[in-house]
Amino acid sequence: MINKKRLVNTFKKLVRIDSLSLREGEVNKFLRRELRSLGLRVSEIGKPQGGDAGSLVAFWPGQGSGDPCILLNAHTDTVSPGRGIRPVEKKGSLRSDGKTILGADNKAGVAAILEVLRTIKEKKLPHPPLRIVFTVAEEIGLCGAKALPAKAFAADFGLIVDGGDIHEIVTQAPTQYSLTATVIGRAAHAGLRPEEGINAIKVAGEAIARMKLGRIARDTTANIGLIEGGTATNIVPERAEIKGEARSHDEKKLKRQVQQMEKALFDAGRRSGAQVKIRVERAYKAFKVKEDSEPVRLAAEVLKAAGLKYVIKKTGGGSDANIFNERGVPSLILGVGADQVHTTKENLPVGAFVQGTENLLSMIRGAASWQSLKKKK
Repeated sequence: MINKKRLVNTFKKLVRIDSLSLREGEVNKFLRRELRSLGLRVSEIGKPQGGDAGSLVAFWPGQGSGDPCILLNAHTDTVSPGRGIRPVEKKGSLRSDGKTILGADNKAGVAAILEVLRTIKEKKLPHPPLRIVFTVAEEIGLCGAKALPAKAFAADFGLIVDGGDIHEIVTQAPTQYSLTATVIGRAAHAGLRPEEGINAIKVAGEAIARMKLGRIARDTTANIGLIEGGTATNIVPERAEIKGEARSHDEKKLKRQVQQMEKALFDAGRRSGAQVKIRVERAYKAFKVKEDSEPVRLAAEVLKAAGLKYVIKKTGGGSDANIFNERGVPSLILGVGADQVHTTKENLPVGAFVQGTENLLSMIRGAASWQSLKKKK
């Protein structure tokens, strides 16, 4: 039912607009025009600190009474290298020219939502109330979603288009804690009096070596991703900073993991005489949507009707779905085919892209059966 050519062309237009995190202003201009052309009023709200744009929110009333309000979400920001993307369509797949990412994460989701809205209007299809939310700054900690006011969360359930495999219905995601540690040693001349110094980078390295990192358990991971320190090779570094994270679907396991990382840092500091300062913050909270809930049953029925062998699963990554669920909107993550995201090998098979978009449209149309689904339970 959707217009394949228009869907692909919209995606190509979107990825050609640079929109690294906190720099989504230009893509917002494009999306505002598109949403207004559908007759929707658009608000830009919740600008994160340091950003040039807020998230876009629009509402489309439904025709039926008692239908659920569905929140449709995709994020507009991309990761690096994401400037000057040149999409190439070859052998049934969309790719970049190899110098950048493609930006299918998550402009494939944005394009899918736009095409669904256009199809509904063009074919005058009945639909439930729709709250459209295009978030900014998702890739750097879900900052756009976190900055949204309460009115943006007024919906019965959410369909978050931010996945890859079109067979998957993601109903669970972990809690993540971020860890920032500063090690303060003592500076000294590296060639003349190295024994008088305390090498902050060495202390940090010893701590990292004692940490449990990688996959800790099936549902728990941890990583140190950044380390910075020192001013010159001939100076024993006085200061070093490391940044990492821990994630888990199990709060007790997550707490133990964070404590183990902290202990490794404090122990290394005591052994060397360095001072260690640690800041731990929760980036987002885990969610779990019940498999027998109406949204999951609706999604499963649609995928099954499309001839897809669906899988209900949990993910190890975070997304805006974490925020929507935390704010009381049970939300699922759905895919539209993006593959090898966050790399220059990222690609988007056109067939999967089209099918994923058709699935989204079918879920929206099928939501009119909300009351009947409840009665079947």
